Amino acid sequence: MKRSNQEIVLLSVLACLWALQAAVALIMVLGWGPAGLLINDSLLPEAVGRMAPKWDILIYIFFIAVAVGTGKIIFRYYHKPINYWFLIIEGTVTFLMISALFKILVYFNSPQLAHGALIALIIMALLSKIFYPELIKTVTFLYQRLKSITWEPYATPFWVFLIVLMIYIPDLERVIAMAFMGDWLHHFDFIIMSVGWASLWGQLPYVDVFSQYGVGLPIIFAKIINFFGGFDYVPALRVMMWFVIVYFIITYFLVRYWLKSALIAGVAFLLIFRLQMFHYGVSPLVWCVASASPMRFGLDILWMAALLLHMRTYRSRCLIAAAVLSGFAAYYMTSSGMCAVVTFYAYLMALILLPSLRRLIMADRLKQRCYYFCWVLPILAALIFFGLSYREHIFQKEFWHDLLDYMDVFPFRASLPMFESLKYRHFWAFIMSMVMPFTYIATLLYISVGLYTEKIKKEWLFAALLCIYGLANYQYYVVRAAITSYYVNALPFVLVVCFWFMHCLEFLPLVWQKRLKAAAVILSFYALLTNQNYLAYPNLINLSRNPMTDNLVIQRFPDRQGYFNGMYKKVKEEDKLPLNDLGNGQEDIRTEDDFKDDAALVEYYRSQVNFSEDTAMICRLTKPDERVALISSFETQILIDAKRPPFFYHFPLLSSRTMTFRAFPTDAAHLLSFESDTINEIKDRRPLYVFMEKIFLQNTLPPSYPEKYDRVLAILNFVKDHYQPFEQGKYLVAMKRKD
Repeated sequence: MKRSNQEIVLLSVLACLWALQAAVALIMVLGWGPAGLLINDSLLPEAVGRMAPKWDILIYIFFIAVAVGTGKIIFRYYHKPINYWFLIIEGTVTFLMISALFKILVYFNSPQLAHGALIALIIMALLSKIFYPELIKTVTFLYQRLKSITWEPYATPFWVFLIVLMIYIPDLERVIAMAFMGDWLHHFDFIIMSVGWASLWGQLPYVDVFSQYGVGLPIIFAKIINFFGGFDYVPALRVMMWFVIVYFIITYFLVRYWLKSALIAGVAFLLIFRLQMFHYGVSPLVWCVASASPMRFGLDILWMAALLLHMRTYRSRCLIAAAVLSGFAAYYMTSSGMCAVVTFYAYLMALILLPSLRRLIMADRLKQRCYYFCWVLPILAALIFFGLSYREHIFQKEFWHDLLDYMDVFPFRASLPMFESLKYRHFWAFIMSMVMPFTYIATLLYISVGLYTEKIKKEWLFAALLCIYGLANYQYYVVRAAITSYYVNALPFVLVVCFWFMHCLEFLPLVWQKRLKAAAVILSFYALLTNQNYLAYPNLINLSRNPMTDNLVIQRFPDRQGYFNGMYKKVKEEDKLPLNDLGNGQEDIRTEDDFKDDAALVEYYRSQVNFSEDTAMICRLTKPDERVALISSFETQILIDAKRPPFFYHFPLLSSRTMTFRAFPTDAAHLLSFESDTINEIKDRRPLYVFMEKIFLQNTLPPSYPEKYDRVLAILNFVKDHYQPFEQGKYLVAMKRKD
């Protein structure tokens, strides 16, 4: 039989696919038994430590033999035209088998799900060849059936329901318990809880208390949290969770309005959700590093919507709304808010520099006035929002100095080089960190030239603004190239990619546009549902009832040996003290394997944050509205329980660790003035009592402490010189002023 070149290519591809399937199946089978022993160490003695028995050469020969053998059989005995559906099915099964094998290797400490999926895929690959006619008929029928259904009326309800279903967490306390076991609620305290608690007592960020995450974010969230359930960690997580749900719902509607496709709007959600909330840098759960979630950017999605509406309608009220939201962004979180302000001014410049847009604005006198007013409106709006919180402080030089003081911490004093990912072999993180700015720059240059020459649609300016906003926010990664940072602002990158995808589809027939959109949805679901972090996400559709402790789904991070107490397990014995805060040497360092289920984890968490004895002591010795000088781990939790405002500007003063550990907590300094500020506050205000952990009373310290804890020791020595023990609780001691 004479075959065309196309048939030869397709049959060759089919033979290779079968060879790959057979090779993966052989790897699976060989993995059940040990490989042959090494000969000895005489062949390569210098490398024997890195060598191990393996089956690689057998698998290699088997792959070649199966490819050649099946190719010969197909070409000799198969005379019918090849069915494209069969080729697609075989290609899909092969891809999934290789992907499952890849997941087994990557998630080597919890490969059970990938292992089970690979077994199922091997069975599926075998059945697809046995029941080939029935399979083709079934697939063809389902495809025709799906084509005949009108999906458009159900698209929006489906995606909104899916967004809620994927993000909503029914049991929030176990998430807090997990964050406690990992970093002892450090990130929760810094983003909201500490400054938020201080703000509820009338203390202002950068006036009374230091804030790492701007002004509006902790103040606004604190009030909302306090309104819905009282100010505590579980209500805080509930508010953050619902904020993110609403954020992604608005994102879906924005993308659908912009690109006019429900499928691509769904793809945008899935990709942003996957990249921002489930990448390696926020393992094992994004809520443990809540600053990496969309709550960091506040109402920027509404600001984008206002800009897009103005581009389509040129209504002045849309431009005014965008200006006001830009000013609010600067108030909400100064660093990322300035990126919104810069992007808004870039839009104003484009309106006057691009001839096609200038004609639309300058043709109407009212639009002209609105345009010129919007040059000052972002600054005016920001000052109004700041003024509502600060009143007379807004006119004080000290406030603005303190507000901008943190801006130079990472760029000049605590930066990480951009090759940091390479040093730790996070190659994908490094590649994507380079792809993102390149995509922004290339898109921005192309659209800028196209708009100026009037060769592209005016609305493409929105994609250019997304690039400017993305580049502006990318500075966060440039100055702090941690693996947690490169996907923090994934939204503009994904939107730009979706924009180019839709643009490329315009050159294809309608039928292929639909197919590629559907393929994009399927691949986006695949990328999310095969991510180990997402598999551990405790939503309503989680595979496990105990996703925080179940080895089937959890990813042990950061050292693959466990997330629980991961930071403290590295402390050497010579760097520990003889006794802990309880006066004994029992540290009780637990790992994921020490909890039979999530309920046991929650019970343990509750026992560890039970500070009733210490809060009772604080309440006895201080007045209800008195600022309490507390030097301890879990300062925020203790003061919330005691219903007392914080004393120190640097709050929290220390980075928490479990009270049973036999080591000092490290300081939480972000400014060079940390030590002097704290000591001067005690000098000037002279509190009657300073509460601190009992462990600080020990005088015999490890040799490493004077250097490692120099700021903490300086503060403690000042307290010991001017205060003496007065009363003790379970973990704390009340130091009373001597004079």
